[in-house]
Amino acid sequence: MIKTREQFIRQFNLGRPSPTRFVKELPIHYDLRPSAVLIALVEQPQGIEVVLTKRTDHLRHHAGQICFPGGRQDADDGSLQVTALREFEEELGVPRDQVEIIGQLPDMPVISRFMIRPYVGFLKTQPQWQPSPAEVEEVFTVPLHQLLSHQLHYAYQLPRFGVQRVWFIPWRERMIWGATAAIVRSLSEQLLPTTQKLYRPLN
Repeated sequence: MIKTREQFIRQFNLGRPSPTRFVKELPIHYDLRPSAVLIALVEQPQGIEVVLTKRTDHLRHHAGQICFPGGRQDADDGSLQVTALREFEEELGVPRDQVEIIGQLPDMPVISRFMIRPYVGFLKTQPQWQPSPAEVEEVFTVPLHQLLSHQLHYAYQLPRFGVQRVWFIPWRERMIWGATAAIVRSLSEQLLPTTQKLYRPLN
């Protein structure tokens, strides 16, 4: 079990990029807009926690869903890493200089016409959340070892619109699904490569 920041970084750097894809291949007319999310990790005495948010219900994209902080790239963002850090700061009120980026996962195209680049980073201090009421309904954390457990990963086969499978991860009373669950799966396959084929089919 990965319990510390040092263990996480070592395993992350040893692992190979995940083969998981939320979308296998999109039609050629899809114009994918660049975006980025931050998988923010907090090291606690009991282990590593992963930061997730629930989006407000009035947003145009992914309203009410469980997501990683992030969004589309702005014209004045110098890079997608800047995008991820800016969105994290805007959504959760934590200064971007409090995040240490340690790496990234493979880009992930999604059927909402975004190309998502997930960055992974540790918070340098214990966060004091100040979520934006316009975007974030709730901020919460999930223990890393529970989120990575392949016994909680379900896949629904959907061979339409280029979608290979849609991932679902139940946690307590919540359901993490879609692109966020696929990113979690991608992270788990990089950290736990020997079990990357294990999941529970929904159909």
